[in-house]
Amino acid sequence: MNPPTAHRPYADALLAYGNAREDVVCLSGDLTASCEVDAFREAFPERFVNVGMAEQNMMGIAGGLAKAGLLPIVHTFGVFATRRPLDQIEMAIAVPRARVRIMGFLPGLTTPGGPTHQAIDDVSIMRTLPGMTVVDLGDATEISSVHQALDTLAGPAYCRVMRGDVPRLFDTPLEL
Repeated sequence: MNPPTAHRPYADALLAYGNAREDVVCLSGDLTASCEVDAFREAFPERFVNVGMAEQNMMGIAGGLAKAGLLPIVHTFGVFATRRPLDQIEMAIAVPRARVRIMGFLPGLTTPGGPTHQAIDDVSIMRTLPGMTVVDLGDATEISSVHQALDTLAGPAYCRVMRGDVPRLFDTPLEL
């Protein structure tokens, strides 16, 4: 028997979190629909920034927004969130312990985009950074509760996020 699924649980979770917290700023690496942040963009256009395919700049912007007292949540595919912008993540986010959330979609081999889009070393890369919490979300329940769980952290976090129809396997929300 197949487990029940939730349709776009991240989209619902981010929208609810944005409703609860006015300091949340959503950054997109030109993958708004692909990272399920289109509903947030529609609800809060003044708190949404499409940086384009400029992940290095996006990480620097996120670090600056955090320093200004906002809570930036960065959205792109996992492979683009960890490789090319690594220096910016380390210097603008990890070393200063900036309160930035980096959401990496299409974890592992789940992408239809082939090898160039497969995030197979993202966990090992992010684990090398000082103060970086790495979370691999396991199901729709954890995705739905990720932002509340991350609220317990003072520093940065990288999360691997599934998209689309996601199985609901666990009964209890994510705890860190």
